[in-house]
Amino acid sequence: MIRFLILLIFLFSFSASAQLQDERWYWNVNAGVIVPDDSIQLNDAHIYDVRVGKSINEKWSFEIQAFTDEYDFDIDYGLKHHGIAINFLDINQEPLWKPYFLMGAGLIYHETPDESGANLFLNIGIGASWYFYGDNIRLRAEAVSRFDLNNTDLPGQDGFGDGIFTLGLTIPFGR
Repeated sequence: MIRFLILLIFLFSFSASAQLQDERWYWNVNAGVIVPDDSIQLNDAHIYDVRVGKSINEKWSFEIQAFTDEYDFDIDYGLKHHGIAINFLDINQEPLWKPYFLMGAGLIYHETPDESGANLFLNIGIGASWYFYGDNIRLRAEAVSRFDLNNTDLPGQDGFGDGIFTLGLTIPFGR
């Protein structure tokens, strides 16, 4: 009888952990604002990104991110960034709102009327996702600090990093 209970508990815990992990690939579309370096204005820059990701295990996911943003600085300066990154998410699956911690790195390309170049950058942030439609589509909110290794004298590039605030939808695909 004790062996049966131990086996039952083992099987139940194994199946419960399997329910926590969604093994499908997902894609995520986000839009948001950027607070460049030490500025506190929300109208200086906008960002759009697309991500494709997958769970590694019950706690970790990875995603590939492609983004574009444009900084205005109220002077029509025309600083544009394009980039690609890989992010790792440490997700707490217990609450219904699935909070996570994000770490990532990538390559960012900047372009202005005067110059262009590419640099490495690091991401660190927090976010959460909520089921929006059934158990598939989730609403996602995120706050990330992007530290680029750009040492140019471009406006808004004084080395403090950019605060990025986005909202988006996460949609799984596959089985």
